[in-house]
Amino acid sequence: MMKSAVLIVQTLLVSLVLGSVAAARPADAVTVGQACDGAVAVCDKGLWCEPPAGTCSLTRGVCVAVPRLCIARKNSASYKPVCGCNSKTYSSDCFRRAYKIGKSRDGKC
Repeated sequence: MMKSAVLIVQTLLVSLVLGSVAAARPADAVTVGQACDGAVAVCDKGLWCEPPAGTCSLTRGVCVAVPRLCIARKNSASYKPVCGCNSKTYSSDCFRRAYKIGKSRDGKC
C-alpha cells in the first residue's frame, strides 16, 4: 500500500513539473526575427515585440532580444541618441530596447 502511494505522489510531481515547463513557453511563442503581434504570436522568453520605427501605435512588430547591459557615454562612439515613442530621449537604441519602448525616430526628442 505504501509503495503505491509513493508512486502516485511521484506521478503527480512529474505531471506538475512537465505542466509548468509547458506553461513557461507557449506553443505559439516565436523566436528572434519573427513577426509578432502580442496576442496570437507572442515572443519567446527574453524577447520583446518591437514595432517598426516611426509606427508607435502599432502592436505588431518583430521579436528582438531585450539587452541586459547597455553602455553609452556622451562624446563616445556608443552615444547615438534616439527618441522613444514615449517622447523620451535615450542615449542609444540599446537603452530604448532595454526599456521595451518603440522608436519614434533617430536623434533627440
